[in-house]
Amino acid sequence: MLTPLRLVTPRLIVRLAEPGDVDGIVRFFSENREHLAESRPLMGPEFFTAGFWAAQVRANLAEFRDGRSVRLFFFDAERPERVVGNCNFTQIFRSPAYYCVLGYGLAREYEGRGLMREALEPALKYMFTEQNMHRIEANYIPRNERSGRLLRRLGFTVEGFARDYLLLNGKWEDHIRTSLTNPEWREV
Repeated sequence: MLTPLRLVTPRLIVRLAEPGDVDGIVRFFSENREHLAESRPLMGPEFFTAGFWAAQVRANLAEFRDGRSVRLFFFDAERPERVVGNCNFTQIFRSPAYYCVLGYGLAREYEGRGLMREALEPALKYMFTEQNMHRIEANYIPRNERSGRLLRRLGFTVEGFARDYLLLNGKWEDHIRTSLTNPEWREV
C-alpha cells in the first residue's frame, strides 16, 4: 500500500483528494468557474457536481496507485476543508523518458500571495525524488504573464512556442513550452 501523499507548507496542505473532499472540490471549481475557464477544456454542467467529483477522486487515486498521474489539491492550512488550488502531474512516462506534464490552478481570491509557488516547490521536489522524474514540462498561454513569471522563478526554462497547442474553453490556444530537469536524477 502506498503511503498517503501529504505535503505541508506554512500556509497550505498539498495532498491527494479523498472522498470526504468532494464538496470542497465542487465549491472550488464552482466559485472559480469563470476564473479558470480560459485555461481549461470546456467544463460541462456535470463537472460541477458531487457525483462527477466522487468518481473523479476514485479515478485519481487509482491513477496514483498505478503510477499514471499525481493529482494534488491545495487546502488552506487554517481552514483545512477549504480547497484553494490544484496541480496535476499527468502523462507520466517512465523509461526511457522519465517525464511528465504539469498543470495548475489557483482560486482567484488567493492569487498574488505566493501560494502557487509555495505549493509547487514541494510538489516538484516530490516528483523528482519520490517519482524519479527527470523532466517536468509546463506550458502556458502567452498572455498569462503571471504563470510565465512563476515558472521562471521555479527554474523552468523556455523551450519554444507551440501554435494552436491546446483546445481550451472552446478555442485553440498557443502556448509557451517550458521544462525543468532534475540534476539529481538516478537510474533505478
